[in-house]
Amino acid sequence: MDKNYINKSNKSAVQLLQEINSGTIDPSLFDRDSRQQCAELLTFEGYTHSQIAQVLKCSEKTISRDIKETRARNALIPSLAFAKEYVGDAFKKAMNHHNYLMRLARMKDASISEKIQSEFAAWKILKEFTEKLQSLGYLPSRPQEIVGDVFHHVEESSEKSFDEIRKTISEIETVVKETEGETPQLALEIAQLKTRVEKAQLEDEANKLLEAQSKKEEDHVPKNQ
Repeated sequence: MDKNYINKSNKSAVQLLQEINSGTIDPSLFDRDSRQQCAELLTFEGYTHSQIAQVLKCSEKTISRDIKETRARNALIPSLAFAKEYVGDAFKKAMNHHNYLMRLARMKDASISEKIQSEFAAWKILKEFTEKLQSLGYLPSRPQEIVGDVFHHVEESSEKSFDEIRKTISEIETVVKETEGETPQLALEIAQLKTRVEKAQLEDEANKLLEAQSKKEEDHVPKNQ
């Protein structure tokens, strides 16, 4: 066995740990880079500094220093380039998950319930990632005032619109129950939709009453001669 072991063959930390376990190599003779590679992997596996020191046959102080140096080496420096690369990578992964779920939803041997859940999960990925992109400034966010303005300026047909929304929600509930695709999360989101519709209609009716009262008061105010 080489008493001055250097990882000339560039073995991975996994290979080095396997050789330690088999007794073909003495970790106490490791060079710093080899020892730090193994210490980093064992840290990811949940080992404590004390346990790592036992495996690598060195002092706990040495392992603590190795971990500190590894963290410094792996430190991320904020930069626009890194942000773009990270968001781009996250976008590809999100779309891979989405596409996989959509393939599951299109499988012939999948039950209707499984198809609904897969499509719902696929939509959730798109929705949440879109919101994340908005929070990071990659996509525009619609101001909350615009949403309020939509409800506050509905025309006389607003009651019909609210009825249509309720009908749509009811149809969703029926389909979900008939296909046994209901989940606690889906039930919660449907309940939240109902609450939002009720609140929007109440706000609309309150605004109409306020406008009518304001107009009535204006009609009773004497005009200056």
